[in-house]
Amino acid sequence: MKKIFVLLALLFASNTMQAAEKSLQQLQQEFVDLRFGMFIHFNIPTFAPEDWPDPDMPVSAFNPTKLDCRQWARAAKSANMSYGCLTTKHHSGFCIWDTKTTDYNSMNSPVHKDVVREYADAFRAEGLKVMLYYSILDTHHRMRPGHINTKKQTAMIKAQLTALLTGYGEITALIIDGWDAPWSRISYDDIPFCEIYRHVKSLQPNCLVMDLNAAKYPREGLFYTDIKSYEQGAGQKISTSENQLPALACLSIQRTWFWKESMPTDKLKDVNWLVKENVEPYNNAYCNFILNVAPNRDGLMDDNAVEALKKIEIGRASCRERV
Repeated sequence: MKKIFVLLALLFASNTMQAAEKSLQQLQQEFVDLRFGMFIHFNIPTFAPEDWPDPDMPVSAFNPTKLDCRQWARAAKSANMSYGCLTTKHHSGFCIWDTKTTDYNSMNSPVHKDVVREYADAFRAEGLKVMLYYSILDTHHRMRPGHINTKKQTAMIKAQLTALLTGYGEITALIIDGWDAPWSRISYDDIPFCEIYRHVKSLQPNCLVMDLNAAKYPREGLFYTDIKSYEQGAGQKISTSENQLPALACLSIQRTWFWKESMPTDKLKDVNWLVKENVEPYNNAYCNFILNVAPNRDGLMDDNAVEALKKIEIGRASCRERV
């Protein structure tokens, strides 16, 4: 009887999971409807003068002594953003979660914190969706052209994605970077796209997989991605009059993706320009807009960025009133 009960329970759980699974078209529409979110570039490059630091930069450099992901979430909320997306591992290979795949992670840093955990908990507490960024290119672990061991390194990637997609609740989208890009030169054969894609969907069927380099393919179709992406800083522009595909456009409110020492006093991108020339027109063209705000070395967002986000909400509200 006990075995039968367990079997029935497993069948019920399986059926419940299947019933909750959504079609790709529905997931794409829901993504577009999220409209506006926060990109958060925060990782070991935060503590270096450049976005691509020494691949052997010591773990001890990562030391955000005042880390407060709740501040990030409240700042996103103030701008009427609906989600966040955190750089769990950037191109230098440093992992900011509790991973068993490498010692090069935040748990071995002076702060000994699982930043992904704190971020996910903080954003959900504010009612915001959680997305994750993950780089295939990994210079620390020599996951770069000329050093690819497809079987070994694919296994490492899958192990890292398994942890991220099973330990942090529902992940709305996984934004993948450093794959099939001219500057990374890691092809979809070096690290098999279909194998990684199927792996993600096996763990979270409702998690969208988005390759940030998808804009290089013809705009009429989705190739190697669930969502068409446009990195504006790299010159990728979406047509607000012709686009018919679910899309994402990204830009940083600051001058670079990761924090730099001048940023507390730097002039940020104009709030009215962000609203009128980006958020609103893109939203009307099936495009979700994600704005990067880089936390500083303390683990906090600078005052000027926090204040700018408050003004973005004012700008969006005035746009709605005019409509």
